[in-house]
Amino acid sequence: MDDAVDAPGPSAKAERAKQRRAVEKLGWKWINRESVAVPCERELLLGPRTLVVRGGVSITIPEPLDEPTGRAAADAIVDPTMDLFAHTMEHVAKKILSQPDDVERTHVFERPSFFTALEDARRALTQIYQTLENRRLDDRVEAELGLKFYLDGFTADERTVEYYVGPTNSGKTHAAIEALAAAESGVYLAPLRLLALEVYERLNELGTPASLVTGEERILTPDARHASATVEMVDLSRRYDVAVIDEAQMLEDPQRGWAWTLAIAAVRASRVIVCGSDEGLRATQRLVRRFGTSLAVRRFERKNPLRVVPPVSLSDLRRGDALVGFSRNAVVELQGEVGRRGFTSAAIYGSLSPLVRRREAERFRTGAADVLVATDAIGLGLNLPIRRIIFATLEKYDGISERVLTPQEIRQIAGRAGRFGLHEEGLVTALERHHLGLLKRSIERSDISSVEGPIWISPTDEHLRRLSAIIGTARVGRLLQFFQERVLREGDVDLRIADLSETIEVANTLEFTEGFLDLPLEVRCTYSRAPVNTRGPGLAILAQWGVQHASDGVVDGSELMFEGGARDRLLAYEDRSRLATLYLWLAQRFPEAYRNAAEIAQIRDSIDDDIHAALLARGARKKTAKKFAEPARRAKPRPRKTPPGRGRR
Repeated sequence: MDDAVDAPGPSAKAERAKQRRAVEKLGWKWINRESVAVPCERELLLGPRTLVVRGGVSITIPEPLDEPTGRAAADAIVDPTMDLFAHTMEHVAKKILSQPDDVERTHVFERPSFFTALEDARRALTQIYQTLENRRLDDRVEAELGLKFYLDGFTADERTVEYYVGPTNSGKTHAAIEALAAAESGVYLAPLRLLALEVYERLNELGTPASLVTGEERILTPDARHASATVEMVDLSRRYDVAVIDEAQMLEDPQRGWAWTLAIAAVRASRVIVCGSDEGLRATQRLVRRFGTSLAVRRFERKNPLRVVPPVSLSDLRRGDALVGFSRNAVVELQGEVGRRGFTSAAIYGSLSPLVRRREAERFRTGAADVLVATDAIGLGLNLPIRRIIFATLEKYDGISERVLTPQEIRQIAGRAGRFGLHEEGLVTALERHHLGLLKRSIERSDISSVEGPIWISPTDEHLRRLSAIIGTARVGRLLQFFQERVLREGDVDLRIADLSETIEVANTLEFTEGFLDLPLEVRCTYSRAPVNTRGPGLAILAQWGVQHASDGVVDGSELMFEGGARDRLLAYEDRSRLATLYLWLAQRFPEAYRNAAEIAQIRDSIDDDIHAALLARGARKKTAKKFAEPARRAKPRPRKTPPGRGRR
């Protein structure tokens, strides 16, 4: 009954229909019997940009129902909103843009609702300002940092660049060091501290006084005009007659390639001799082309043959063999297997300190250990009297996934077999028969992939300082993140920025601790590059040291004074040795803060003695009641069995 009372009569319906026709005749949109949408357009000038906003504005049906009355009602709603919008966008522009907008353009936003179109305009204009400022920022970075011409700034000195190319055991590094020793001054740049130490000793034995410079150690020889250093420690302020840069194939390494780029491009030497493989030659040729220098190439051939021989079992081991796995756990497991077969062994793997690696290498070199068990750490230039290389596996974990070794990696490791002057030939084999095909293809064919790798670069402290002034932040983690993601343009096809993720993680961890940001930018940059394992206790301890440095100005390293308990004592020793090395690395750079370097060095020596004793115990010949019998090798292929040597590196 109520519905019948409320229902409009015939005259009301007719009036409503008449009203609706009048609304439509005015070009408005009927919403309901109380309201209509009046089309509205506003043009707004914001700096050089013109914004056109179009859409309907809902108003109460006006009386009288005509254009002026409806327009006045809509204007009363729209005009204050547009004034507020203009004021808001002027504030947004000032907040985002470092300089006034300078782009003349008209932007049209049209939606059924005027205010929806206005919201679209707000979002779009904010994005436009951000894009404009980012482009200006990129232009300033490119102009002020010169990253598009990253390599060109290092070519002021007149110099020649030569490349000594050849496989391992070809004498290329020997010839380069002879040229270095004959020069009035020079520097040798190595991929490993152990190799830098070897060349340092060799130069001094040749009667050429030389100093040693590595990340955590400096041995300064009086009146020396030569130095042997790790490549990251190159002194770009000093002039030399000759610089030798070894293992140039590392140019293509995403983590460390930037150091070879910087050394080759920037070392101040009249004569630069680069040594490496054919892969390194191609990378060096592309690099020197970037700064307009010619490259003279001298080729060396291997001095004795390298031959792939039938697979062996662990019972076929002989003195002078090197058994290669690709993780610390693999080395420990293989050492146990070697000992059970009556052989003594020495061990070399990446987490050992340089001193222990040197001692273990010396044990094998002198014959105190029958067999060497090692990771691919032996592949970078170490001179060892290896008769036969035996691959326990041809797969390694590269930090992302388990993968098969590349032919270049196989050649680099296999080439350590058959040191010239001790063996007539080098022998290479594997524990698994199905690995022989890849070994033969990799060693007998030296084809180089047609895919050219990028030139890797990394920011210097000066880059980060200037970038800080440009983007207005002093946080190293933010600067590194910006550098990683935004500095290179799409057109820079040859250049790539090294993976800075771990450096960013270190910087962020330290800068989120109390007081660390009080340290100067250059100091925090140095901390971010500290050689710390981000997956162990080292990062937390480094953060504690950084806070102590910032608050007290002194870091005593008390964490290293006491030995912690652990089920794997060798692993505990290695962790403490790495922390001691980290302290000494920082002491080289901040001697006033890290004052206990001498005491920590003694502690590290003691820890390294413990590590060496543990390795001696593991590598000692073990007496067995009876010889282990192994099944005869069958002619038919067996189901694939995972050999020792798999696992994380």
